[in-house]
Amino acid sequence: MSELIERTSDKMHNHPFNPRPIPETTALFWAKIAEEQFQQIMPELSIPFPPVYTATASSYSRIRRKIIKSIGCPHTEEPPDSIMEYIHGKTGNAILIRRELVADLPVHDDFELRVYFEHFFWHELGHFYAINAEVDDLHRYNEPGLIDDSPLYDAAIDGCGYSSERRKQEGYWFWQEFIAEVISNHVSYTIRSSGESYRPDLLDWTVDVWGGIVNQLENFLEDTLYYYPNTIDEYSLAHYFAKLLSDDFTRLYVNAANEGKLKIYGGGYPDENIEPTCISDVPECYQPHLWKMFRILDEHLDKERFWLIDEDTLEEIGSCISDMMVEKVREMARGYK
Repeated sequence: MSELIERTSDKMHNHPFNPRPIPETTALFWAKIAEEQFQQIMPELSIPFPPVYTATASSYSRIRRKIIKSIGCPHTEEPPDSIMEYIHGKTGNAILIRRELVADLPVHDDFELRVYFEHFFWHELGHFYAINAEVDDLHRYNEPGLIDDSPLYDAAIDGCGYSSERRKQEGYWFWQEFIAEVISNHVSYTIRSSGESYRPDLLDWTVDVWGGIVNQLENFLEDTLYYYPNTIDEYSLAHYFAKLLSDDFTRLYVNAANEGKLKIYGGGYPDENIEPTCISDVPECYQPHLWKMFRILDEHLDKERFWLIDEDTLEEIGSCISDMMVEKVREMARGYK
């Protein structure tokens, strides 16, 4: 569940790794305020919020083992370079923060550091909230041992496809990362949009403003298809769609593109509207499945209780992902010829 933070941390390290950990009192205070904001925005749950623990490089393994044992978590493997992690167990849950990795974020001041901290923390609370709000026990699809032996290569060659259970599991692996980031974006937007300084109507959509969004979307799609050589990366796909559909600045960009307001270099406007999702830039074999996911998720996020999902929708999402995996195998096979 902390893979976003792991990869973000890995890509952000642009200076020697020898940070002094932020004080524990600071981390716990920031977490407490962020949790209070989260609770003010998201509907109340019937269970307490998870306790928050902090660790440094020297104490991380020991503290994590103690947490896992106390809450009955079956997943004992340590995620590398994880700034924050929501740990879900049979008898409880917790959030663990690595203070030296928080301090290592390449920011200009404490204000910017706290903005990063809050977003990451809301993401982990998003995992907690979505899992514990489930009406049915969908979290069982997170267990690697559940996965069946649906033959991916046979599916690519013979068109036999994945089983229903496998498609639901693929959907859930995507969903749990997607919805945690969506919830974090929702909390962030709700807080920021209430301030007087939030004036998106003043944006001038020059390339300097919207070019960075395109780069991020393109990078997510590139990692979706090619981060792993033999399969699709659900993590990158989840963050692509979360950014596209729930990040307020990205949604403003999409609206501006559809309304022909994006300027190109020189300050003019293109002859045709720019396709804002970047889906048209990936190989054609993947595009129908990405557009289908777009429609499913966009419609789902219009629901009042958008953090809830059912097995049928999981299977729809998982079918799109498994179809993309089949296309990936076919693409690899074409490369070998």
